[in-house]
Amino acid sequence: PTAVNANVKLQAQKLAELNTLLALFGQGPVSGAAEGGGDLQLQRAGSGSSPAWRIGGSGRLALTNASAQGITLANARAQGSLPLPGADGDSPVALTLDVGGLRHPQANVKLAKLELQGRRSAHDIKAEVAGLLPAPAGSDRPDLNIGATLQAQGRWDGQAWAGRIARLDVAPLRPGTPPTLATSNVALRIGPGLRVSAEPGRAEVGGAFVRWQTLSWAGGERPELRAELQLEDLAAAPLMARWQPDFGWGGDLRVAGHASLGLVDNRLSGELLIERRSGDLRVTDEFGSRPLGLTDLRLALNVQDGIWRFAQGLAGTELGSFAGALTLTPAGRWPDAATPMQGVLQANVSDLSTWGRWVPAGWRLAGRAAAIVQVGGRFGAPDLTGRVDGEGLALRHLLFGVDVTDGRFTLDLKGQHAELTRLEARGGDGWLRATGNAELGSSPRAHVELKADKLRVLSRVDRRIVASGDAQLDLDDKGLALAGKLRVDEGLFDFTRGDAPTLGDDVTVVRSSRQAGPAAPPAPKAARNSAVNVSLDFGRDFKVRGRGLSTTLRGQLQIAQKNDSPLRVTGKLNADGGQYAAYGQKLEIERGDITFTGALDNPSLDLLAVRPNLDVRVGVYVGGTALSPRVSLYSEPDMSDTDKLSWLLLGREPSGLASNDTALLQRAALALLSGEGEGATGKALRQIGLDELSLSQSEDDAKSTIVRLGKQISRRWYVGYERGLNATTGSWQLIYRIAQRFTLRAQSGDDTALDLIWQWKWN
Repeated sequence: PTAVNANVKLQAQKLAELNTLLALFGQGPVSGAAEGGGDLQLQRAGSGSSPAWRIGGSGRLALTNASAQGITLANARAQGSLPLPGADGDSPVALTLDVGGLRHPQANVKLAKLELQGRRSAHDIKAEVAGLLPAPAGSDRPDLNIGATLQAQGRWDGQAWAGRIARLDVAPLRPGTPPTLATSNVALRIGPGLRVSAEPGRAEVGGAFVRWQTLSWAGGERPELRAELQLEDLAAAPLMARWQPDFGWGGDLRVAGHASLGLVDNRLSGELLIERRSGDLRVTDEFGSRPLGLTDLRLALNVQDGIWRFAQGLAGTELGSFAGALTLTPAGRWPDAATPMQGVLQANVSDLSTWGRWVPAGWRLAGRAAAIVQVGGRFGAPDLTGRVDGEGLALRHLLFGVDVTDGRFTLDLKGQHAELTRLEARGGDGWLRATGNAELGSSPRAHVELKADKLRVLSRVDRRIVASGDAQLDLDDKGLALAGKLRVDEGLFDFTRGDAPTLGDDVTVVRSSRQAGPAAPPAPKAARNSAVNVSLDFGRDFKVRGRGLSTTLRGQLQIAQKNDSPLRVTGKLNADGGQYAAYGQKLEIERGDITFTGALDNPSLDLLAVRPNLDVRVGVYVGGTALSPRVSLYSEPDMSDTDKLSWLLLGREPSGLASNDTALLQRAALALLSGEGEGATGKALRQIGLDELSLSQSEDDAKSTIVRLGKQISRRWYVGYERGLNATTGSWQLIYRIAQRFTLRAQSGDDTALDLIWQWKWN
């Protein structure tokens, strides 16, 4: 026949009805609805045994809520027309494609559009795609954007397509970063066998500008590729600032490079070189600006005769020096995990203090580190042989009180095995030592043994910890396990000194020169196994001061955690003596039990503090839990709350109290049961070294005002001075409490006397 005409019509409201048929061919199920139709014309041109056929036709197709093999499609519309060419070989051509809501496990395409209008000899092409590449589950990487637009003009001569790309833009993968690709006015030709060639041109790739003289590709069983690229002289700092806007990159570093790539007769060859031309990089933050002092920056790759060679060099006065060379010999065209490799890596940092910029604010480093490592094995599982060591290491943080010095370590690498043969450091008069080993490769794991002896962990004036003990840390690709026994040889936590002001967790700092964008929700973390089992002994010298409390804590706690469960703390701490200063009185702690049964922040409380040197026992009792404490007055024998307050605050029974004393007790009751800590008066008395400062009225008819000053020298000795405001002299008192009911008092001044007082009470 010289011509063939065909007409097709599709009407499938339920594609799922085809699943039985598809199953016979081993295909998965489909769903959704499809509707369309079209016609096809084939016209014979020429004669002979192999005549040419001309093709033409038109059609349309619509898909709705379709799914197949894990891919879903909300809607798609396609319509096209390509009539048979006329005598001159030309004819109109039209194609529109509109896709929305295409979801794949590795990509989500929000929309995709294609429009082709004109004639075979001259037509316009417009294309657009938008969507995102979701991050893998458990990955910290954010979702990546997909976005591209294309405008082109061209012609089809029946054998090849030739045209010009007016504009091609591939949007940034992340907001605020440079475009992935941008180019314009590029002449392009696509011939038979998918042969693609481009005339010399220029494009922006990731913020850098690249020129090419040769760029061609030929498909088929033996594909061919030729490319000659030149990286234009590039100011590196602005580009790095666009990729990392919060890092503070600056400086005048300029780099350049070139690349060539060829694939002929199934053999790959190529060369890549990027190197520093001039200038330096600087890093600026709130503490100032520091140059890296770059003296060398070079990255090279050479592929020839199936051998891949990598080389890199980096050196700077503030960084140290780093160099490496690797050789890969893949069996195929490209390296894979089984590719043999060999090479060497070297690093030398003579002064780690210059790396202080890269550690969190406030921390300071010192010392030197060096490494020489031979690389062998396979690309997917390299064997590392060599040594990494450090000397004179120090880690300091003045605010936290961390000061670890005289550190040294040696890490020996033996293929797939690593051994930490030495890690030592000093803190105060104590030391820390650690040894361990690790297995590298596809299933990495590590084991570290730590031992400390009188190691000063914290050395602030108000926070001091000296600890000893042993711990074991195990790590693998699934999680960690920590176990150990620690003992506090010396400890001090003084809460009377406030911490340096810090920002709350709900405060976000945004540099003034940059715009703050909306915070992205955190990506879900990969599930990791963890096991913590640490025993903590508080020893016999762990002091706690502040908010009126001064005592020594003793006891043991067991700290445990499993996987994602909350930290669990069990055990009991006891307050061994000490005092609690509240509302002008120094109460002696007779019982102070803090029992942990799970939650770290909510232990059970059983605390009793009494006022010493009284004929009765009165004080304050605290029960309940830390989050819901119950505070009550205590006395032995039991008495009314008014009597308890009188003895507690005034040191005497309430009989004969004046009206101002009664009001004082009422206010004290409210303060005692609702407030906490030391009041302003107590703080002032402590600053001037007094325990008592009071005003009262004399018991004679004159009702004169008397000022009393006093100081509790020790548990039994008390010295005081009192004087009437209208009197010419005062009286000194020295009191020694012999026992609960016996007191020796010496007095001089208006009335000089020596008294032995015996108190006896009866009902």
